[in-house]
Amino acid sequence: MKFYDIAPTNNRTMKIRILTFILLSLNLSLAFSQSSSTEIWLVDLGTKDGKQVAGTPIRVTDNDFYDNQPCFSKDGSMIWYASMPDTIQSDIYSYNLKTKEIKQVTSTPESEYQPYPIPFYKDKLSIVRVDMDRAQRFYELSFDGSEPALLIPNEDSVAYYCWMNDTTLGTYMLNGGGGSLQQFDLIPQQSIILMQYGGFGRCLAKIPGSANLSYVLKNSDGKYVLTKFDFVSQERMPLAEMPGEIEDYCWGPDMKVYIGKDGKLFSYDTRNENAKWIEVADLSKTVGTFYRLAMSPKGDKIALVSYKGQRP
Repeated sequence: MKFYDIAPTNNRTMKIRILTFILLSLNLSLAFSQSSSTEIWLVDLGTKDGKQVAGTPIRVTDNDFYDNQPCFSKDGSMIWYASMPDTIQSDIYSYNLKTKEIKQVTSTPESEYQPYPIPFYKDKLSIVRVDMDRAQRFYELSFDGSEPALLIPNEDSVAYYCWMNDTTLGTYMLNGGGGSLQQFDLIPQQSIILMQYGGFGRCLAKIPGSANLSYVLKNSDGKYVLTKFDFVSQERMPLAEMPGEIEDYCWGPDMKVYIGKDGKLFSYDTRNENAKWIEVADLSKTVGTFYRLAMSPKGDKIALVSYKGQRP
């Protein structure tokens, strides 16, 4: 593996990236305007007679907006998510599980995505913001949306990320022709390129109880494989073959992986050598088809993102 110091981009590189971001943004807005909305749901998880069961879904959002990318707070009492009411720009919102109150967290001319609680703060989120120059940068901000500050000052192509610890991120960068998968260390500000030129999914996650990263590898034979990357040994290991072209998943504290397929919630127990994908609940008549998921810290609730028509 080779280390790369992140240096400020030159004018030619910046022009190329700005053009790329403009095209991506235009395509994104067009896609949202031509497709149905995405909505966020909340489902209780429990056990009955030794089997995992799901409760009746609660609809968190109910509008024609883009409501997506849910994330639980550290104590499980809140959900943060991104909402785009006008196909022009998105803001961060919060949902209180107890009071069912929705609040707008940010209200800016820029677009904010990917909210997630920062490990080393009690009251701050990390986000990806599309700035006015169309660059996608990584910020921190307070729970009330104030005091935004850059966490990675010299990188302008952040797409997706996950926190591995207080100073290390797994990142999907919009560069390298198809994107690159990187380990980014905030101290010092440098990265290790793990994969280049695409071939991996957008969903990056820390494997519970470990320092390892998981992502979906898109093989040339058409198979999608959930894969573990060990930061210490630098080794990759397949964990589970996805049932079809599924790249969105979440981990539970029980070491199970959860996915949505055809309106059904499935789980896969990575602790079991003979594990299979097991149907937890058929939500096709309530939630409908869904793809993105987020698990509460205790594993007793799961947030789902439903969609109609073509998967976003």
